[in-house]
Amino acid sequence: MKKPVALLLALVCLLSALPSALASQEGPQPIPVLAPEDRTPTPPGIHHYLLICLDKWDYTLRNQWVKDIWDETYDTNTDGLILVTVNENDGSVKLTSFIRDMLIQRPDGEYGRINNFLYANPTTQTGGWAWVNKKSDAEAFQALVDTINSHFDLNIEKFIVMDFRQVQNIIDAVGGVDVEITNREARKLFLYPIGASATVPSLQEGSRGGVYHMTGYAAVIYMRIRKIETKAYLHADGTTHSDNQDYGRTYRDRMVLTALADSLKDVTWDRAAALLDVILSNTVYTNMTTRDFEEALTLAMALRGAPVQHIRMPADGTKYWESGYAGMATKEIDYLGNRAVLHDFLFGFTVVDE
Repeated sequence: MKKPVALLLALVCLLSALPSALASQEGPQPIPVLAPEDRTPTPPGIHHYLLICLDKWDYTLRNQWVKDIWDETYDTNTDGLILVTVNENDGSVKLTSFIRDMLIQRPDGEYGRINNFLYANPTTQTGGWAWVNKKSDAEAFQALVDTINSHFDLNIEKFIVMDFRQVQNIIDAVGGVDVEITNREARKLFLYPIGASATVPSLQEGSRGGVYHMTGYAAVIYMRIRKIETKAYLHADGTTHSDNQDYGRTYRDRMVLTALADSLKDVTWDRAAALLDVILSNTVYTNMTTRDFEEALTLAMALRGAPVQHIRMPADGTKYWESGYAGMATKEIDYLGNRAVLHDFLFGFTVVDE
């Protein structure tokens, strides 16, 4: 009788453990979001500007959603998210990019991907999408900024929204950018195709990697490459390796912005003012006033030529893992660990959560 009893006990133990195992698969781990009053104040002299790039070439701003939540079409994704941080105290310029499939908690408590604040596909979750349908684009953009703040313990106030066409126009306005690409990236751009005049030297069959001067169109296509590894580069954790998928895309975004900054290191006030006019005429939406832009221009002129540092969230060396939640391919991340890395990168200190 001992064997049947042992088997019975084992079965009971297995069944008793089953609910907790199933529960762990019911949803993502809790995200430690912070209320505005609990966030670390931005140190004096530091300014944040969030750049939001929409996954479309031409986007028309909506004042209010008109789609029914059961309409299976979607509007667009906020795939490009880069925080520009300017520090007057030490003269530094820092770029922080956020991967597009990061799992976040919306303001209504629902979970979703960070790039889905304008998404209207109900096949994943109806709660979050119903919240989206009640919001105008402007409200959704602000909610995206608020979510980044609550997840990363930041106080970003100013943001600019652009689509691919507008990014292209701005890069063309400065005369293009110089970007170093790999052999595989050169072949990818040639096969796209981007056109013979899109780069100097012109990409041809068999062209190899190297530094190419890119027009705005070529630069945007380069920024969108996802399924090819980047060149190996030094990461924040001290290792040197390549990135691919969304990690590679965020790296390419940062490289184009860095190249853009490098091209303006000797810019004159007159040319900078003309470029500001181009930026003002190439935005989908912004909460920045003309005065805000003028102040940002003054900062940029004071720091032109400063080396640009960059980091990605989630950061190398922190915990993050693949997660299939409600039909979405997402990545859950260790927000506490990434907050510490980000604060050390941006401010030179780490916030200790008590």
